[in-house]
Amino acid sequence: MVVLVAALLASALSTGAAATHCPPQVRTAHALEVQGTTRGGETRGLYPAQALTLRAEGEALLAFPPSRTAARAPLSVVFLHGARGRAANGCPAFRSGASELGWLVCPEAIEAQPDGSWSWGADVFQQRPVVARALAAAHAEGASKEPGVALGFSQGSYVALDLVKASFASFRGLVLLGAELHPNVKTLRDAGVKRVALGAGRYDTIPYASLQEEAVRMENEGLEARFYDLGKVGHTYVVDDPAVLRDAIAWAGGKDD
Repeated sequence: MVVLVAALLASALSTGAAATHCPPQVRTAHALEVQGTTRGGETRGLYPAQALTLRAEGEALLAFPPSRTAARAPLSVVFLHGARGRAANGCPAFRSGASELGWLVCPEAIEAQPDGSWSWGADVFQQRPVVARALAAAHAEGASKEPGVALGFSQGSYVALDLVKASFASFRGLVLLGAELHPNVKTLRDAGVKRVALGAGRYDTIPYASLQEEAVRMENEGLEARFYDLGKVGHTYVVDDPAVLRDAIAWAGGKDD
């Protein structure tokens, strides 16, 4: 279902910007359309079809606001793209599940590549302010300061784990996709992580097999974990059934089926 809501969206953006008490920040609407998702005959949420632009500390951040059915105290969901990636490519793929929880913010990584893409490098001290700025942008728009969800793809999954292990960021839920990972359950639990969603495409063979095993191991060690089959795809977040990503994000954020 697609509904034109230009006037309502413009009004909402103006009201939200006026209410913030944080440093000046500009929201730019790129879309006039609002979309919803349907699953099992149920329509879930309404959210802008394209990202907004938040500007914080001189940096532009792509973002999607909470859907109309999100919680009253929306969470922050931060998407960390993969190596040689772009925030603009991945951000829209995760808007449905993230918008059910709260604000989805998608920062660009720290190392510019010749082709215009970005990578995260290996320095967690340089990665830290990028994610902190994304969280601050969400908080300025009304997101709760309670820990939200980190959503990583490929290299972004390692970044999410490293930030948590270093106590440089706090999240209640992690969604880690397309990476061969072996998270330490005690470290995650001590850091306040409640749920971990792991996922990969069937043709992304090494992460697919490994993450299935990791989900079972983590559950056995006392941390809620689930594996999500992204379908007949390779190393990507462009999946057969977008509802799988929606469910993974919503579950990691504390929603149950």
